[in-house]
Amino acid sequence: MDILRKELNAIYSSQRLDSEALDVSILDSFRSKIEAIAPFSSVCYVITDASADSCYIYAGSFARLLGISADVTYAEEYSSSDEDVIYNCIHPEDLVEKRMLEYDYFRYVDSLSAEDKLHYVACCRLRMRGSDGIYRYIYNTTRILQPSPKGRIWLIICSYELSSDQTPSLDITPKIINIITGQIEPIKMVERRARLLSEREKQILTLIREGMSSKQIADLLSISIHTVNRHRQNILEKLSVGNTYEAITAAMAMRLL
Repeated sequence: MDILRKELNAIYSSQRLDSEALDVSILDSFRSKIEAIAPFSSVCYVITDASADSCYIYAGSFARLLGISADVTYAEEYSSSDEDVIYNCIHPEDLVEKRMLEYDYFRYVDSLSAEDKLHYVACCRLRMRGSDGIYRYIYNTTRILQPSPKGRIWLIICSYELSSDQTPSLDITPKIINIITGQIEPIKMVERRARLLSEREKQILTLIREGMSSKQIADLLSISIHTVNRHRQNILEKLSVGNTYEAITAAMAMRLL
């Protein structure tokens, strides 16, 4: 589990939804409506139930584009609030930024009233890999679908749709939009990216890029190998990657090194 995922889970836990009587029929109603719409659209919808830490994915032709299904109808339930089958298609660098945007968005709406929570949408344009191995720009939105009876974050809906703009960009162009007033609040990812890794972690990743082993790094920095390896693991978690090669690639793309 990556660090940003832990931060998101902390927000979910802080809602204390287990102390409320939630009407499951509301979730069932939304699921039925989205499941009926998805096969006739080119959009992938993900409903997340923050109380049960689960999600429901519905898609038509978009599932074919990503290669997650050969059918025109895709409907699956996952016992995790992470839609990994979708996240695995997102470019690693963009996934980190999407996590950041989601975290900022949920922190933003957390203190709002139940009604106001419904007025804000987090939007971005990120790269997703299709069944042909080609990355394309996808328009992604996240919003509160249904607050709990006490106005807390309960049901969330995300959408993914092929963007009409395939022009390369430096980041995922994140923003939070008030759909009632039209107010747009851009999110500055440059500052967030800069704080993602500590200076020590950047230093160690730079030395790894130069080909140094953990022992060589430990000797150079006068720290233990255990400390170096702990930093290495933290780097992988923070960047949501599986190995140091991917970490170096992601860090360079995000201009952290």
